Amino acid sequence: MENKKDFDIIIVGAGPVGIYLGYRFSKMDRSVLIIEKDSKESTGSKMDQFHLESMVFDKYEIPPPEEGTDEFITKFNYTSYFGPYGKYQQIMEYSITAMRFQFFIQRLLLMAEKEGVEFIFSAEYKKPIIKDKMLTGIKYDLNGSIHTVSANLIVDASGSSAIVRTSLPEEIGVENFRILDEEKMYVIQRVIEWKNPDKPHPGKGKKLESVSYLYYKTWIAPHFLPNANILGGGQPGGFENQEKAMETFLKDVSLPPYKIVDVHKATTAYRRSPFSIVGNGFLCIGDSACMSKSFSGEAIESSWNVTLIAVEEIDKLLNEGLLLTQENLWDINVRFFRNQGAKLAALLAQIPSAANLTKKDVSYLFKHNIIFSGEDFKSMWENLELNFGFGRLFKIIGLFLGGLITRKFTKKALSTMLKYMKISGAIRNHYEEYPTDISNYDEWVSKAKDLWEPVESMRYTLEDES
Repeated sequence: MENKKDFDIIIVGAGPVGIYLGYRFSKMDRSVLIIEKDSKESTGSKMDQFHLESMVFDKYEIPPPEEGTDEFITKFNYTSYFGPYGKYQQIMEYSITAMRFQFFIQRLLLMAEKEGVEFIFSAEYKKPIIKDKMLTGIKYDLNGSIHTVSANLIVDASGSSAIVRTSLPEEIGVENFRILDEEKMYVIQRVIEWKNPDKPHPGKGKKLESVSYLYYKTWIAPHFLPNANILGGGQPGGFENQEKAMETFLKDVSLPPYKIVDVHKATTAYRRSPFSIVGNGFLCIGDSACMSKSFSGEAIESSWNVTLIAVEEIDKLLNEGLLLTQENLWDINVRFFRNQGAKLAALLAQIPSAANLTKKDVSYLFKHNIIFSGEDFKSMWENLELNFGFGRLFKIIGLFLGGLITRKFTKKALSTMLKYMKISGAIRNHYEEYPTDISNYDEWVSKAKDLWEPVESMRYTLEDES
């Protein structure tokens, strides 16, 4: 390996993905520096609360939050999904843990520091340092002074800003596109307090702790304040579209009286990942690599999964004294895109089909357990895919035909669903054949671009019948 670097790994971004990656590398006795633009005290403060699948704590060897702490909100085993107008309840049995985000981040910080990860807070990434087509370090601003630091690998874990990846020249080998406004979901989370908390309301009850109104992209989730819940929603095209969607939702679904006590806004990326997540001396992960699960908008678990792959492959290369070139890092691409990456891409490609469904279409699907059953939702959370046996598939075909005959399901909806099922399947098959040899990459990318071409961007399609 060439000249001695300041660190083995430099990570830009102290979010849950960046910290966890640094933590795992440090447990392998690798020197790690994490650069974060916020102060230590405020890191994680821009989000109020969030949820994770309860299984992640064992899978990724992170202790779960303890009940009675500021971090822990609740753990629930059921999520209820409703069709339009709040009808046709479908229940998913799958354990979810709700937590306060900043307390979770601060706990991760302490875990990483104990393993030897170094942090520089209130530091702004400025530019890459490149030598002989290799990313060898970065420049950052700390208190008005520019500093330079080098590493064998630079990681972009900066979130949807992708501040490192978007600053890189083509020679590093990774796409440097910016995530456009139309490629984001605009999320507004309203903290609501029920005026009559003792009376029945969504968010209260064994199977109503978490409630999703899928057609409206709206949900009600636990909150740490007493007698309070999150009333959240997301829409493409801007926060104003989410406000419009909420108005439509509240006309269609009658909620008990409440008052809004706080509001939080955020965006999450909804677009395909870069065709390569590794470059010469570079790795992108999390939202900077568009790794969100399209059905939930959550990227932590999917990114932690990539972390395990990356740490294993990179530690092996460092032990062998090899440069972390794109070619040497290639197996990270192969292992990600042939498995989880293929599933995420296939799910993303199906979004336009859902956007073209009318209230009548979605009601029919919910009523007859077609795609929108509790088991279907659980399968997506667990496996990132729907699993249909032959018997159920045959039944679904019959229900679709029945819906067309009775005019309770539109021909346009069926044709759109079939169209995107075909596109989605082709994309998944192509990703599952991701080239093991980097020399075949350009040819693979050319076909991948052709497959993505007919996939429409997200758009606002909600019907307001007033």
